[in-house]
Amino acid sequence: MATTRSHTPLRNLVLGLATIGTALGVASSGAYATPVQPAPPKPPTVASVTQRLTVLGEQEEALAEKFNLARADLKAKQQHALAAAQAAKKAAAEFALARAQFRALVTAQYEGAKFSSTGALLTSENGQNYLDQISQLNLMASHRGDIVTQLNTAKAKSDSAQQAADNAVEDAKATLDAVNAQHTGIEAQKKKFKSLLATLTAEQRRAFAARNAVPIATARAAIQVPLTAHAGSAAAQKAVDFALAQVGKPYVYAASGPDAYDCSGLTMAAWAAAGVQLPHNAEAQYSYGTQVSLDALQPGDLVFMYSPIGHVEIYIGNGLAVSAPQEGESVKVITAANPENVGATRLT
Repeated sequence: MATTRSHTPLRNLVLGLATIGTALGVASSGAYATPVQPAPPKPPTVASVTQRLTVLGEQEEALAEKFNLARADLKAKQQHALAAAQAAKKAAAEFALARAQFRALVTAQYEGAKFSSTGALLTSENGQNYLDQISQLNLMASHRGDIVTQLNTAKAKSDSAQQAADNAVEDAKATLDAVNAQHTGIEAQKKKFKSLLATLTAEQRRAFAARNAVPIATARAAIQVPLTAHAGSAAAQKAVDFALAQVGKPYVYAASGPDAYDCSGLTMAAWAAAGVQLPHNAEAQYSYGTQVSLDALQPGDLVFMYSPIGHVEIYIGNGLAVSAPQEGESVKVITAANPENVGATRLT
């Protein structure tokens, strides 16, 4: 038992020094350890960027369609303001004319004695003449009342028209401010687009732009049967021919040709070539023509996507459509079938 007690303190000391040495060694090795460098980022691929670009593209396209609608609304309000101002000018002219007539009548009435009842009594040759003059005075008074009424009506019309013009101008200014705000938002979206596209190589950008596209030669071969055999009218054939001729031109928001298009700008221009006027907005175009089933499409029909509607394409037959898709892409022929399709309309 004595031997055990004499060795225990020494043993504990040795163990303690060993523990301290180990700790110091760890600290020392940590102080001089070389930091681990992160692995270099892998270059982006079309697959890694496409999803982000697609979502961003849909947002940008929706903003572009709102911009188109706001711009059309602004134009309409400006035209209304011009019409109201012209109405105010006309009413003011009527007011000035009525006032001049009123002044002339009052001046004539009081310039001579015969235009008063007393003057009629003094200047009349007999009773009948007096009665005739009184009757004339009564007619003049009635006419003066009519002129006063006309004067007040013209003045009220002038004031009302001017107020309408002022209100329309204020509405137009407010719309313009909203358009500018939307335009700023669209520009921000475009910058994001360009930044993402810049991460791709030239070959990858071409691959992105060409995705889902059907080669134009293949498309023409697919619809080589005369369109009149499928389309409801010659106008539809003109619209389809026009759309096909735009393949390869770039998508640019709010553009309606002839060098670039957004989606509703393309369909608007295509049908304008066929003599049908459409608004420059996908959602607004949906209310034109007759709604048709997506499984009964004919060349020339407009096919709409998303809810709320934010994209439109023109069907060209045999399951194909011409589309101005989104930023970074060009007008191209694509497969019309899409789970995002929400409806279609036929214009003729």
